[in-house]
Amino acid sequence: MPMTNSHIIQKQYKDLLKIFKLHERAFVAFSGGIDSSLVAKAAFDALGDKAFAITIDSELTANRDISFACRSAASIGINHQVIKISVLKNSLISDNTKSRCYYCKKAIIDTINRCPLFDGSHADDPVDRAGLKAIREASVISPLALTGFTKKNIIEAAGFLQLLSLNRPSNSCLATRIETGIPLTAKKIFMVERTEECMFEAGARWCRARTDGNKFQIEYGSDSPLDEFNIKAKLTTLLPQVSQKNIQFIIKT
Repeated sequence: MPMTNSHIIQKQYKDLLKIFKLHERAFVAFSGGIDSSLVAKAAFDALGDKAFAITIDSELTANRDISFACRSAASIGINHQVIKISVLKNSLISDNTKSRCYYCKKAIIDTINRCPLFDGSHADDPVDRAGLKAIREASVISPLALTGFTKKNIIEAAGFLQLLSLNRPSNSCLATRIETGIPLTAKKIFMVERTEECMFEAGARWCRARTDGNKFQIEYGSDSPLDEFNIKAKLTTLLPQVSQKNIQFIIKT
């Protein structure tokens, strides 16, 4: 009899548990997203109170993502620690070159400074991704990749396990909103986060506020009809340095 999707996912998950059972304890680099949530869940199921989720709170992490990571860890039951760091002090990161992700990931790994450290990289991640290079150099273990979990498999497993992160739109760090080559500053990052918060408050399910520090290109989903005129008015009140003519909305399907 051919295996059903459910059986395949259960087998993959058992393979995931086996990896953690090879260790006395485990530390998971935990963003609260669906990938690291699946890793944290497996670590907890395999090792119980010997499993730890660690979340990095830097200037490039939205406050709402930190809050969600805390809720997600609590729903799993895993020990959870949030470590606050400043990455903008590092010019290798704030210069915002093509190597930014590598140096940022390296700073995060150095800050966590725990072993064995696990992350949420999976089988679909591009092998030439800058952050992945730092992960490999530091001997971080990527159990999803080792067990062949694709993004589709991860979503199916998250549904099977009823993870809190299942229906949450994927997100990336706030630095990705600023074009490569434009230096990252606390002011630009604040403007991006405040703009996105304004969008969420208006009813957007997901959004990306991209800026060079003057003009804003705000992307949001077609599943969230919004009053763009009122949002522009609110944004120019919250961010007086931004004029309405420099705000452009793009609806993504």
